[in-house]
Amino acid sequence: MVQITAKPAMKDKTKVAVTPNPNVMAVFTAVLAGIFSIIGIYYTADFQVREAIAQKQFEYRVLAYTAFIEKTDHTKAPAMSQILAIGSMADHLTTDGEIQEFEDRVSRLLKKHSAQDIYWQLNADLNSLRLHGTPRVAEICDDILKSLFLRDHEIIWSKYPADLVSENDRWNAAQDKGQAYGWTERVSSDERLMIVMISKLTQALITQLHKEIHNPRPNIL
Repeated sequence: MVQITAKPAMKDKTKVAVTPNPNVMAVFTAVLAGIFSIIGIYYTADFQVREAIAQKQFEYRVLAYTAFIEKTDHTKAPAMSQILAIGSMADHLTTDGEIQEFEDRVSRLLKKHSAQDIYWQLNADLNSLRLHGTPRVAEICDDILKSLFLRDHEIIWSKYPADLVSENDRWNAAQDKGQAYGWTERVSSDERLMIVMISKLTQALITQLHKEIHNPRPNIL
């Protein structure tokens, strides 16, 4: 007699979906929110700090610029004011009398203020601009001192307006020819060129200062 053994029924292998623990999800979400909040606060604070520093730098810059512009008054910087006045005269030399007056004023200036005296005054006045000013302002300051030492060939004239470049070329050509000014020549060609170009560069500096004060751009802060 054959014994029949019944096979056990196969167990149902249907998978049951796992539901995330709501407490775990809540903690995870809170952690992520905290991380993103910290990151946001960091970047916001960093931006605010940089903005505050930039604003303070601009305020110092304006103070330095304004102080320099005020120093062009003849009572505060007599040598500089005279140089600027001579530079203005150089634009309107037509008659022999005007030319001689120009020559005489350059001579009186250099008798009263030697090139060394002018250097010390200019260097002192330009220091604050070099410290607080933009790179372009610092560059013009350096060019003024280069011109004082007759190193105009080191100046990158292409960075200046075309009319200033033309003035430099015209005066250089006149002095190279040994052209005297007025009925009586009282200063050397180098001295005449030095005073005129210092004046022109100083005027270019003042124009740049006004421009940056009234039209500040993010890239110069």
